[in-house]
Order: sequence, then structure tokens, then C-alpha cells
Amino acid sequence: MKHILKRLELIKTSISIEDEEIIDLQVMKLKSIECDNEVKEILTQISSSNYGDVVILIDNYISKYSGMVVYEDKELQGLKLELKVLENRLQELSQKRDEYNNDINEFNILYSLKLGKLIKNILKLRKEILYKQTIQKEEEYQKTKNEYEELKSQKVDLEERLKSLDEFDDEYDEVYEELQGLNENINKKRKETKEAKEEIEEDPKHQEYEESKKEYEEFSSEYEEIKNEERFEIDEDDKKELKKLFRRASKLCHPDIVVDELKEQATEIMKELNNAYTRKDLSKIKELLHLLESGLVFTVASDSIDNKELLKDKIIDIRKNIETAENEIANIKTDDTFETINNIDDWDEYFESLETELQKEYDKLKDNLQDLEKPKIKQSLSIEEEYKNIDTGINDVFDGSNDYWKEEF
Repeated sequence: MKHILKRLELIKTSISIEDEEIIDLQVMKLKSIECDNEVKEILTQISSSNYGDVVILIDNYISKYSGMVVYEDKELQGLKLELKVLENRLQELSQKRDEYNNDINEFNILYSLKLGKLIKNILKLRKEILYKQTIQKEEEYQKTKNEYEELKSQKVDLEERLKSLDEFDDEYDEVYEELQGLNENINKKRKETKEAKEEIEEDPKHQEYEESKKEYEEFSSEYEEIKNEERFEIDEDDKKELKKLFRRASKLCHPDIVVDELKEQATEIMKELNNAYTRKDLSKIKELLHLLESGLVFTVASDSIDNKELLKDKIIDIRKNIETAENEIANIKTDDTFETINNIDDWDEYFESLETELQKEYDKLKDNLQDLEKPKIKQSLSIEEEYKNIDTGINDVFDGSNDYWKEEF
């Protein structure tokens, strides 16, 4: 009875200050416990928004039952209140942490959608430039390796041939000697191949190429995944409503504060909420909120535990969780993306500025690649210039000033 009276007092106060969230929360709490018909009537009137009648009904109910004296264990009540305060603190921190993570996630998604294609092309160009710079050693290694494989193939053929011969025939001796010589060549070529491979692996440019190749492949995969995910386009008003309803719903099912037996179920609901928030799926958020407010009730520990020792253990656990949440928030605040978000006012303007810089980098890399692809052929004289030189040489020979014919042979 005491809990019912206190919750009705909260509803009455919340009506006076027009706080719908507290009203909804207390209604949800009352629905989770056994109530008499008078309280059920009050809840019915609240659902119909007949708040004038609700205030009168609550006053009458409180007047009727407030004289009832119930023994209260002061230590028990103190522990329950302490746990309640800690639960609220943990919920506040958890909600802040989730909102920070959602903001970072949303920023990263927009970053990929607006700049991903250009970044992918830049990474591809870097990879190709580094490949061009390492191709000569790669080709030398591949040539040596092919020669090594060819020698091994010849060895197999000779060994098969040797098996078919009589070991006392002259031909057997010839093949055997040829095989011995081949083995020496194979060993020599194997060492050459190994050295060529080690030279590639130790080459800084090759290492850069392998890293750039991996970076390109990973980014491409992530970009395609983000690009193909289902998302909803919503305006600013819907974004505000999305955030408001998400907060409201997460308060009703946050796994950090519900009783242990409901934690797994609450975690699944919270995942659905976070996924819907990421996709900006307002209808899904509304659906989950309706489910939480109309029937799926997650009881918190402070409302369900009446054993003092269990309460003390739970208080210790909640304090540890609070410390963990505070550390997680502190780490998030040092994240580069979080700092970027806090330092920019207009996301669209920021992305446009980045796009301009990235485009310059792309153009520069493209020019570099084209320079590498140009055939490096020694410039030769044109046919006309060659003939001109020949004519000049002949004229010099027959020119009277030339002493060539005066020399004795």
C-alpha cells in the first residue's frame, strides 16, 4: 500500500508540473503490481488524459488510506533508497554513454556515405602507386620462382624416367648424372628465389604496399556494408522525436538496472532500440516504446528486493557498474571522432570542406600514377634529324677544308 500511495503522489505532482515522462513511468510501475479497483480506475482515467478527474481521484484515495500505519524497517528502507539513487545514477550514465556512442556511430556513417567513394578511390590509387614502385622486384622474384618451379618439374620427369630404366644400363647413368646436376641447379635456384623473396619482404615500399592493400580492402568492405544498409530519411523534427522516444524507451528496459533474471531479455530489447536509432527507424522506436509501456515490464532491483544482505550486495555491484560507466564515458571523450563532433557546428559544411581537400589529394595521386605509367624510353632523334646529320657528315667529308683525304694510309 505504501508504494502505491507514494507513486500516486508522484503522479499528482507530475501532473502539476506537466512532466509526462514521470507520469508514464509511474503508471508502468503501478501496472506491474497488484492494485485494487480504485487504482485501476485512476490508471484508466490517466490513459484517457482526464487529468482533472485523476487529481480528484488520487486525493480521495490518499485521504482514505493515508491513515494506515505500516511497520517499516528503517535500515531496509535506507538501503532500498540508496540502491534507487544508485540505479538512477547508473541509468543516467548509461544513457549518456549510449547517446555518445550513437552520435559517434551516426557521424561515422554519414562520413562513409558522403566521402566513402572518394576515400575508396584514394586508397586504390595509393595501392596502385606503391604497386608500380615495387613491380620490378616482384617481377624478378616471380621470374626466379617460375624458373625454380620449372626445374622441380624437370626433376620429377627425370625421376620418373629413372624408375623406368635398368640401373645397370648406360642410359641410367646418363639420366642419373643429369639428375644430380639438376639437383644442384635446383638448390642454387631455390636460394636465389629465397633471397629475392626476402628482399621483397624487407623492402619498405613492399611493406607499405601490403599495408595499403589491406587498408583498401577493409575500407571497401566496410563502405559497401554501410552503403547497403537500410536507413530512413527523416527531418529535424522527427530527429528530435526519435531522440526523445529513444531516451524514454531506454529508461524502461536498460539492462544495467533491471533484475538479473530479466537482464538478457532487456539486453535484446536494448539492442533493437539501438539498431532502430542507428537506422533512424522512428516507427520501430514507437513500436518498442508501446510494447514497454503497455505490457512488457522490466522490474528494477530496488523495487523487488526486500532482503538487506541482497540489497547490500546489489549496491556494491551497482557502484562498480557506475565506476565502469564513468571510465567508458571518459574514454569516449578522448576519442578523435567525439572531439571532432564537439568542435564542429555544421556537419554538412564540415563534410563539404573535407571533400574539397580529399578531391585535391585524389587529383595529385592520379597525376603521380600517370607519371609512373609513362613509358620511360630514351628520346631518340627524329628521322628528319638523322638524315640531316648524315648529310652534314657527308658534306664534311667532301668539303675542301676537311683534311681527311690528305692523310696518308
